[in-house]
Amino acid sequence: MRDALRAPESDSPVPPSSPRAEVPSFADVIIPRHLNRAFTYLIPARLQDRLHAGSRVRVPFGPITLQGVVVSVSARLTDTAERVGPTTKGLREVLALLDDTPETTVAPDLLELTRLVSERYLAPWGQCLRLILPASTPPKRSLRYFITDAGRKIERGGGRLSSVTRALLQRLAVSPKGLTLASLQRTSATSVAPVLASLRHRGWVREIGLDQGDDQRRITGHGRSTASRRVEASEPLRVDRYRELTVSPTLKPTWWDRLQLALDSACHSAFLLQAPAAQRFACLIEAAGETLARDRTVLIVVPEIARASAIAALARTRWSDRVELLHSGLSLRARDDAWRRIRTGAAAIAVGTRSAVFAPLASIGLIGVDEEEDPALKEESEPRYHAREVAWMRARQNDAVLLLGSAHPSLESLTQTRLEKVTLDKPPTGGQPASLPEIQTVDLRHTPYGTLLSEPMIVGITAALAVRAGQLGAILFLNRKGFAPSLLCRDCGETPHCPQCSVTLTFYKRASRLACHYCGTTLPLPDTCPSCRAARLDPIGFGTERLEEEVRRRFPQARIGRLDRENARTPAQAEAIRRQAVAGELDILIGTQMLFQGDSLPTVGFVGLPHADAGLHLPDFRSAERTYHSLLDTVALARPGDEGGRVLLQTYLPTHHAITAVAHANASSFHDQELVFRKAIRYPPYSHLISLRVTGKNSERVRETAERWADMLKAAVARGGRTKAVPAGGDHLTDEVTILGPIPSAVAQLRGRHRWQLLVKSVNAEAGRQTVRATLEELEKSKGKSGLKFEVDVDPVEMV
Repeated sequence: MRDALRAPESDSPVPPSSPRAEVPSFADVIIPRHLNRAFTYLIPARLQDRLHAGSRVRVPFGPITLQGVVVSVSARLTDTAERVGPTTKGLREVLALLDDTPETTVAPDLLELTRLVSERYLAPWGQCLRLILPASTPPKRSLRYFITDAGRKIERGGGRLSSVTRALLQRLAVSPKGLTLASLQRTSATSVAPVLASLRHRGWVREIGLDQGDDQRRITGHGRSTASRRVEASEPLRVDRYRELTVSPTLKPTWWDRLQLALDSACHSAFLLQAPAAQRFACLIEAAGETLARDRTVLIVVPEIARASAIAALARTRWSDRVELLHSGLSLRARDDAWRRIRTGAAAIAVGTRSAVFAPLASIGLIGVDEEEDPALKEESEPRYHAREVAWMRARQNDAVLLLGSAHPSLESLTQTRLEKVTLDKPPTGGQPASLPEIQTVDLRHTPYGTLLSEPMIVGITAALAVRAGQLGAILFLNRKGFAPSLLCRDCGETPHCPQCSVTLTFYKRASRLACHYCGTTLPLPDTCPSCRAARLDPIGFGTERLEEEVRRRFPQARIGRLDRENARTPAQAEAIRRQAVAGELDILIGTQMLFQGDSLPTVGFVGLPHADAGLHLPDFRSAERTYHSLLDTVALARPGDEGGRVLLQTYLPTHHAITAVAHANASSFHDQELVFRKAIRYPPYSHLISLRVTGKNSERVRETAERWADMLKAAVARGGRTKAVPAGGDHLTDEVTILGPIPSAVAQLRGRHRWQLLVKSVNAEAGRQTVRATLEELEKSKGKSGLKFEVDVDPVEMV
């Protein structure tokens, strides 16, 4: 690789920055590629006094040029580089410094954070570097600052101003064409970006952006950023219900005093707040205000874009343009604008989805992670970080307060001893908590086979429609879209499968097609069985489309809406259905998990779950926990019991602890029973998992490689001296590490690639990581030649 790249590799870690008497001549640069090491480059003379750790540079890399980040500079070659050759002839030069202002370089703490993420999640450092870089391809903008009429009056008035403020206003007053941030910074010994942000907020200075190649100037003024306004225009939000929220003094017991003490002393503390969304929002906004009052910044991370937009809009009602929104739905230009506003200090509150945990905020005082149990906080592609855990890292780095929030926290958080647990069961303005709705269970084992709507379900819907009074009357939750999960041939018993994945195709009756939910393959509905050519193909099971058909048959006069990915393919379509529900234009709403996304739906008189135990049959040790959380979310859609709210669960497993805990409103019974199961089989929170997967086009080669990987893992454990006997069945056990597998994955073929998996269980997290790390380098050597891919998922949240 060194010959191909002509840039020697450096194994040296990031050294702490320190003053140097000698002129730096060499820079170690991390490249955003699947590489674990830094590469050493010559620093040209024109850049020797401008390059430092954190500088973003453009460097040659083989036949192409890439953006990288300098992790260290030195006057001499490192030992590793000197071993490549006695001279510097083989080294290539840094081509350019991408940004010439301190405010746009990568902060040292973020650079260190990527290294920690790389180590924890066994991902190449180069891949982790992508997480902290701004969007790389937007057209470059020239931002200029102009003094306003109000600013001229202040500058001429001779009032009390700081020396930096007066100097800025004086320079802008004599510059009719405006000045860039870089120009203003050159004459100031301190950072001018926060001062400019304050002047813009007061209306004394305005910011004008000119795109290269575009003659039209865009004035952003002293209000919100252009990116923020663009988002608000495209995403309708309903935040009126939260605008006046405050935390009642009765909801501020000693934990709130300890939170304030942690903010005062800049001491890291962590809290887990269990409460409904309104209470969590109120506490989060109140805590953000306390943090800003202490001149520190705030980072808020949530699982979904709609919720991030709602929280950002709520925060803007108090702090206007000091709030910035970051998520993947923004354009590259908007993301770049947001990154720069946050990095320069123009925004003090960053709100966003999973990737916003890497927002370039300085002096963070509070990090809030809402719905901390949501699987969406876990990245699915490399590096597979969990935003909640990265939030822990940043909070410790910055001596900040971590505030996790959820209506039903994960078992991992509930058993985390470092978290102070806080439960709020009162409305955000005080008062008594609402009574729970009446919850009834129907045992489907005692109903005719294939029952979609039992008699109690029909009676409940009918009663709710009779008293709906112009509002949404009933909600039915079924987390399975389509008409039926599969078709079955009554002659030969075969079911149509996806040609690219080892899963059955879902039947969509209205569209007359079969579709794969994994790869998106669609096929026309066959007239006969693909295997035996018989004409007896029947749908097996049911989804939201079939449920809607049955409800329409039973209630022909009702106005029925369906909220799932098939019926609401875009956010606008989903929002339109929600607006209908809120306005009372629907009598019955049927939906999947999308019912719980976005803004809250109005509570209704009747909530039904036609198949409450559907999620319990997935091959995932967290299936019971996820089902329990979904059931709780569904119950929350019903009105309180004293207002006539009812919930009905149809299930084949009425005695399962997830079902009984919901039916009897007994959370501790679920937690206690589930933890007993987890402890018996040594699964989280009583162990740490690393999921390993080998994928490739050749099934035999994939199997052989997975078996070789298992042997390598066992050998690595044996070298550590912790080996116990190997039991029958092939699983490898030690005091700290257990190797399970290899076996074919639950979905053995996905998008044409065969998949085998292994699982590494360890009591000590670092022991498991060391075991896997010892095998990765050897495996990577054969990756490109064989067409195989190796996936490493530390602390996986999905096991399918």
